[in-house]
Amino acid sequence: MKVLVTGGGGFLGCHIVELLLKRGYSVRAVGRRGQPILESRGVECLRGDVSFQDDADRAVRGVDAVFHVAGRASLDMDFHAYYNTNVMGTKNIIHACERYGVSKLVYTSTPAVVFNGKDFSGGDETLPLCKRYHWYYSRTKAIAEEYVLKHNSEQLKTVALRPHLLLGEGDPHLMPKIIHSVERGKLKMIGEGKNLVDITFVDNAAYAHLLAFDALEGEKVCGKAYFIGQERPVNLWEFINTVLKNVGLPPVRKRISFRRAYLVGRMMETWYRYFRRSKMPPMTRALAVALSKDHYFSHERAQEDLGYTPQVTIEQGLSSLIKILRVQVKVLKIPNYSLG
Repeated sequence: MKVLVTGGGGFLGCHIVELLLKRGYSVRAVGRRGQPILESRGVECLRGDVSFQDDADRAVRGVDAVFHVAGRASLDMDFHAYYNTNVMGTKNIIHACERYGVSKLVYTSTPAVVFNGKDFSGGDETLPLCKRYHWYYSRTKAIAEEYVLKHNSEQLKTVALRPHLLLGEGDPHLMPKIIHSVERGKLKMIGEGKNLVDITFVDNAAYAHLLAFDALEGEKVCGKAYFIGQERPVNLWEFINTVLKNVGLPPVRKRISFRRAYLVGRMMETWYRYFRRSKMPPMTRALAVALSKDHYFSHERAQEDLGYTPQVTIEQGLSSLIKILRVQVKVLKIPNYSLG
């Protein structure tokens, strides 16, 4: 079997590629940059941008199944960049799959498709897609997920996974940005600091994608979306401070109210739009919500339909994450971590 992984050189994509290789599959990856490490592992690597139909066709032609992992995830203000990558890229991949007879597609979505600025405490997949978004990423990923699931058919079976707050080896986003902000003295706790959130270690997310791929052999999962996370939510700020403590950085103590952070975020977004600045503002409404509200979900459907249970526990993942981050911040002789 030959399998395409879009964004195969990315954080999650490379872990999915590794699992596919272990199964003995022939793997093709497509991305905007060269991937010499994947090529050294025997992966066929194509350079291309799937927001162009020709590149999507070239990537899909000749494969049996697709993991569509590629996407734009940021907090910047460039709507067209989000739309081209997340929406047009997904539509192009779907059209190519239908054109070339691909039988299965696993789509990487996000819980952000249901975010509406309120707390989510154990919600499940019956939650509707949000109608109003604080974040271009959420809006465009929701459009793309809906398109993928509506195009489920007997010829092309589709499923969407929503892993939340990916962490682990190769993370270019969450923890490196938090550490950079702390080193510059820029990070403040938003709200009461008691909000519970789902996290997902990347090994578990990749494992869930392979489970979904296998489950597409039947009918139960086809055309459905699934929340993916760890065995329980964590207190976000306790988790962040645990990591900081164990890599030799000071904990976050300064606070700002949610209301103030949200208003500052709204003003900054307005200013950036007015002056046509596409970069990420220092504060946004989406960031204020993400750092202050509960956002954790039920994983019961994934357990029942996919057979998903985390292979890496929170404690195991945290220990591994700290070791990786210690190297990144060049801190030696840090005492062993503790959750308490």
